[in-house]
Order: sequence, then structure tokens, then C-alpha cells
Amino acid sequence: MDYSYDNVVPNFRLDGRLAIVTGGSGGLASVISRALLAQGADVALIDMNLERTNVAAKELLKWGEDTLKGAHESAIGQVSAWSCDIGDAGSVEQTFVAINEKHGKIADLLINSAGYCENFPAEEYPARNAEGIMKVNGLGAFYVSQSFARPLIQNNLRGSIILIGSMSGTIVNDPQPQAMYNMSKAGVIHLVRSLACEWAKYNIRVNTLSPGYILTPLTKNVIAGHSEMKDAWESKIPMKRMAEPKEFVGSILYLASESASSYTTGHNLVVDGGYECW
Repeated sequence: MDYSYDNVVPNFRLDGRLAIVTGGSGGLASVISRALLAQGADVALIDMNLERTNVAAKELLKWGEDTLKGAHESAIGQVSAWSCDIGDAGSVEQTFVAINEKHGKIADLLINSAGYCENFPAEEYPARNAEGIMKVNGLGAFYVSQSFARPLIQNNLRGSIILIGSMSGTIVNDPQPQAMYNMSKAGVIHLVRSLACEWAKYNIRVNTLSPGYILTPLTKNVIAGHSEMKDAWESKIPMKRMAEPKEFVGSILYLASESASSYTTGHNLVVDGGYECW
């Protein structure tokens, strides 16, 4: 057996690869996209609001220009911004085709962080809202995976799909009522298992990253002025705190790396500070 350095130590560089990040203007995507750029990838950001996504892309590129020099010298990949409703299959397909054309290569890394949560008591949950959240969180995850995988399959290329799930896909959060969000994320986790089995023969790995509570700007707005909510959440976390977005970068780079996670597919990686242990 070859125990050379390159054969034993994983490489997390993403040079020459094109990463598509949905929910591209969000707090989690902001730090993930910086890590991807730092590792040499081109990055295409997708979100509903093109203005916000353009701002996110400009900030990402400026960060790269300011940061990836000197001791951290690295080539800066191309960055682009796109508007897309991931709950619309036609819009998704059109956008993914355009991304590949714009970057002159086929995307081989997908991080789907688009999605949302809302709280209604189950007996009062409006049907329109229930259908909407399932369309984006559930069907949207499927549509982006489809449009990402098709050109890889057609061209016999490897790829990695990382769908952002949630610990809410395997447990029930307390005290907030969010039955439809929980249902949608449980669906994402099982979708990943299904796609992983179907697409293993095409060398496309599919995994879920399921975070616990993250201190994104959106979460900070939710708990602002509601210290009892923050206290309730943190009391159930063995580490007694919520996560910073940067604490998920290692998991993303692991699942993206062809050397580090080459035998990892169909897995739900839960990063929740121990929440599910209690």
C-alpha cells in the first residue's frame, strides 16, 4: 500500500471546480462561500433577490482580493450572482444551464442552503403556507439536485451535493411549533439517501449537513427582545450556546473534498452542539 503524504493526508483545495451555493445572500452562505473561494473554487451565488445577491457577490470578491494574498496567497476564482426561485423547476434548470455557460465549466459542487422556517400551531397551519414551505424546502432541494446532476451524468463527471438539512429533520424543536419545517427537513434527509443510492453509479456523492441553532442575522432578529426563547434553546444544548456560521465550514469542506470524503455518501452529518443527545 502507498503511504505517501498525498495518499494519506486529505486535500481540501477546490482549484478548477465550480460551486453553486443557493440561499447565496444568507448568513450561512456568506461564510461558506468565502471558504470555497479561499480554496480556489469559482462560486455562483443563487437567491431570490438579485439585488441582495449581487451585493453578496461583490462583498465575496472584495474579501478574496483583500484576504487571499501574502501568507494566504491563492488564485481568486470567478464569482457570479443569480436570481432564481428554487421551487420552480423551470427557473432552476434555466439558471443552472446559464451558470455553467457563464463560467465555462460544469458545476461539480452544490451547496443548497436555501430554505426558510415559520411557526404556526399545527391545527392552525394555513394550507397555502404549508404548500409554500414544502415547495421551497422540499421540492426545491430536489429540483436543484436534478439540474446540477444532469450535465455531470451526461458528461461522465464526478460531483458532490450537500443539501443543508436541520436537526429538525430528526427531532422536534421546543418550544416553537414548526411542523411543516420539521417535515420538510426530514424529507431532505431521506431525499439525500435516495439520490445517493441512485447516483452512486455516476460518481455523484450526496450528503446532508444538518445544523442545530445558528447565530445568523435572521436568527438574531428572531431572538432579539425574546431572551426567554434564546434561554430555552441554549438550555437544551450540552455546549450551552448556539453555533457561529463559521463552525460549519469544516464540515462543508470535508463533504466537498474528493480525497477527504470519497467514500461518504447518503450521510446526514449533524452538527448541533450535542442537542440531539438529550
